[in-house]
Amino acid sequence: MDFLKRIYEKLGEEGLKKARWQTRMRVLGMALELAFMLLYVELWALTPLGPKLAERVGGNPWLYALAFFLGQTLFNLPLDYFSRWVELRLGTNRQPFSGWLLDLLKQGAVQVALMTLLFGGAYAVMRAWPQAAPGIFLALVAAFAGLLYALQPLLLRLEFRAEPLEDEALTARLRALFERAGVPFRGVFRLRAGEKTSRGNAGVIPKVGGYEVVFTDTLLEALDPKALSFVVAHELGHVQHRDNQRGLFAFAALLYLALLAGYVLVGTPTLLRFPLFYLGTQLAFVLGRLAMNHLVRTQEYAADRFAIRLVPDLDAFERSFLVLSQQNFEDPDPPAWIETLLYDHPSIKHRYQALKRALEQK
Repeated sequence: MDFLKRIYEKLGEEGLKKARWQTRMRVLGMALELAFMLLYVELWALTPLGPKLAERVGGNPWLYALAFFLGQTLFNLPLDYFSRWVELRLGTNRQPFSGWLLDLLKQGAVQVALMTLLFGGAYAVMRAWPQAAPGIFLALVAAFAGLLYALQPLLLRLEFRAEPLEDEALTARLRALFERAGVPFRGVFRLRAGEKTSRGNAGVIPKVGGYEVVFTDTLLEALDPKALSFVVAHELGHVQHRDNQRGLFAFAALLYLALLAGYVLVGTPTLLRFPLFYLGTQLAFVLGRLAMNHLVRTQEYAADRFAIRLVPDLDAFERSFLVLSQQNFEDPDPPAWIETLLYDHPSIKHRYQALKRALEQK
C-alpha cells in the first residue's frame, strides 16, 4: 500500500522503532495498571489498614472512600512516573519535572473527587438500602455520566491553556464547514499543548448552544487548512451520528453493570468489604471495555466516511494522518490481537483501507 509506505518513510527507521516500542509499552502499561489495582486491594483487604480506617471514620462510607482513593493516588505514583518515562524515551515530553508533578496533583485531585463521589455514593446506598440499591444505582450512574459530559470543556482546559484562534481565514473555513454539516458553530480555540508535549490532536466538544473546535498548537503548525478541515469534518461526523451521546450511554450502561458486579460480589456491605466492591467493579469494567472498544472503532469508520463526503479529498486524509502518525508515534499497522483487544480507534492502515473502499463504491 503506497500510503502505508509513505507513513513508514515519514516516521523513518527510528520513528518506526519508537512507534512499535510505544505499542509494547501500552500493553505493558495496561498489565501494570491491573497488577497495581490487585495489589492495592490486597493491601487494604489483608492488612490492618482497612480495619483501622473503618474504626477511625466511624462507619462513614464517604470518608472511607475518600481515604481509599487518596491512598490509591499515592500508591500509583510509580505507574504515573512510568508514563512520564515512556514520554521521555519517545521524546514527546517537553515538561520539566515540577510542571509534570503539578499537573499530576491537579488531575489526581479531580480523579479522587469523582471516584469518591461515585463509589462513596454507591456504597452509602448499599449500606442504607441494600435491597433497593440496584434501582438507585440507575439514578446515580445517570447523574455521574451527565456530570462527566458537562465537565468535558473544563477538564480539557485544566490540562492545557486555551485561547481563541486568531486565524480569521481558517475560522471562516471551519464556520462554513459547520454550516454544511448543520451543526451550530461556537468558535475555534488553540490549546497551548506545545509547552508540554510535541503530540498533536483536535476535537469538537459541546458548548452551550453548539460546539467548539479545539486544536493543539502542535497540530495547527503542522497541517494545512484543508487537512485541518478534514480532521474537523471527521469530528463533525461524530456529532452528526450522536456518537458522544451514544458513547456516554454505553459508558453509563457499562458502569451500571460494573456496580452491579461489585454489589453481587460484596454481599453484606460492611466497610471492610469496600475494597472488594471496588475490585468487582474494576474487573467487570476491564472486560466491558473490550465491547466498548469495538463500538468506538465502528464509530470511527463511520465518522471517516462522513468526513470524506464533507471534504471529498483523500489527499487531505493522507496528509493529516502522515502528520498525526509522526507526532504521536502511532504504529500504522499494529499486531491484530493488540488492535482488537486494546485499541479504541482502528489502525491507520485499516482506516485508510475502509475509506478507499467507501470511495470506490460511490
